[in-house]
Amino acid sequence: MAGRLALGIVTGLRASLGSIASRLYPGLDERIFNRRRDAAMRADIAAGGYGEALADLPSPAEGRPPHLVVVPQVGPNVESWKPGGGNFLFEIAQGARELFGDDRVSIFAVGGEEPAADWHQRLIRHLVDTGATHVIAQVEADPNTGQKRYSWDVLWSQLHPRWDGVFLGLVTDSYFTWIQAGARRLARMSPRFMLVDICMPMDGVLVAGRPEVGPVNMPVSDASLAVIDAECAGASREYDVTFIGTLYPYRVEMLEEIKATGANVAVNPHREVPATDYASSRVFVPSYVDYMKALAQSRITINFAQANAGSQQQLKTRILEAAAMGCLVLTDDVDRTDRFWVPEQEYGYFASREDLPRVVESWLADPERLERARLAGQRRAREINVSSFWGGIDEGLSRRGLTGLRD
Repeated sequence: MAGRLALGIVTGLRASLGSIASRLYPGLDERIFNRRRDAAMRADIAAGGYGEALADLPSPAEGRPPHLVVVPQVGPNVESWKPGGGNFLFEIAQGARELFGDDRVSIFAVGGEEPAADWHQRLIRHLVDTGATHVIAQVEADPNTGQKRYSWDVLWSQLHPRWDGVFLGLVTDSYFTWIQAGARRLARMSPRFMLVDICMPMDGVLVAGRPEVGPVNMPVSDASLAVIDAECAGASREYDVTFIGTLYPYRVEMLEEIKATGANVAVNPHREVPATDYASSRVFVPSYVDYMKALAQSRITINFAQANAGSQQQLKTRILEAAAMGCLVLTDDVDRTDRFWVPEQEYGYFASREDLPRVVESWLADPERLERARLAGQRRAREINVSSFWGGIDEGLSRRGLTGLRD
């Protein structure tokens, strides 16, 4: 017991000293992180034998047409890799095919147990051999590893000297310090890395003065909308207001206040097993089509923009999903949704949780206004369901002077 107590005191003291040191020397934690990653990279590169294995790699062909390679984070050999499956890298790949053509997009599969050096070398050869000009991957963790391994910096250190294309690094949670730090390593290795952030603006965050892409709406492809629309055919607007998400205690209290106004409120109506608190809302997760059908049955849905792990606001994918299903979104974000939709005409805004019951009541009290806004929001969502993401990337490539995805 005494030993465990002493260990706890030492651990706490180290954490306190580390916190003090970080305040005195801003960026110290990231410098330590980079030194450790540099050492790990040197060891991995030496053990992987990249130089010998890629000695016969030809030079990329000049003047080739744009070709995109997608590296799935989960897939492609999974049930969700299909229209309406809720797999975001599938949506990214399918959306690219719908915009650029099937022949301009290919998929590169990585096995979850495959050694990093093996798939790195396969990918490098694939990009050169196929004449790829762009590769996109989620750079928060290695593919199909359940977020347990990370080696993107090793790959990019070996890829960028051998290939002249653009690495589009997708991130979904840039709020986290170490996700930013990992992306910053990639950005500083080569200006041909461009961050694609679906949550927040990141211009100048990785490299001073360098523009990145974001926030952009995670795409929902035309193919997926067709599947979802078929499943939702004939669905009626059963609910005045829905809340779909995790039930933190303050949210439960807020929803009770909205119910007190007389509104028909449904909480996670897509679930077969009801959820009444935080724990029950995290299990037995329904399918993506079930989730979208619940939105199609809602007049209004509530979106909280705050990041799960902090105070910053994010552009949430639910905005596009709900709007595409003809559901009016009420959100509290600033400088996020209004980049794509017109406030009070295509979506609604609430300034605080305390203000939300009044805002809900005002929308429900004016059915004609509600109908106009939800239909306008739907039209807009169906116009940008793919182009917000890929158009944002092409704009970012142009701003950076990098090869575009269109001819």
